[in-house]
Amino acid sequence: MSLLRRLLLEAGRRAAQNPELRRGAARIAGEVYGKVAPKIENAGRHVVETARQTSSEVRATDDPLGFARRFRDRLLPPEDDRR
Repeated sequence: MSLLRRLLLEAGRRAAQNPELRRGAARIAGEVYGKVAPKIENAGRHVVETARQTSSEVRATDDPLGFARRFRDRLLPPEDDRR
């Protein structure tokens, strides 16, 4: 095991044992989750709606590759390469 890896593992162990550091990490994680959760939920709804729209055009069981391509194109429209 390399020295750097050992140092990082030991630092992680000591951080996990420090109650003040754990409280701070939990607080920060809660704040980040509060900001990110609505965006994640919205993205999930977008994926579901896109899958429904795509499945109304192409059946995934009949043409899986065509379904995947249309789903990808709808979900992630091609970016404009002009700079």
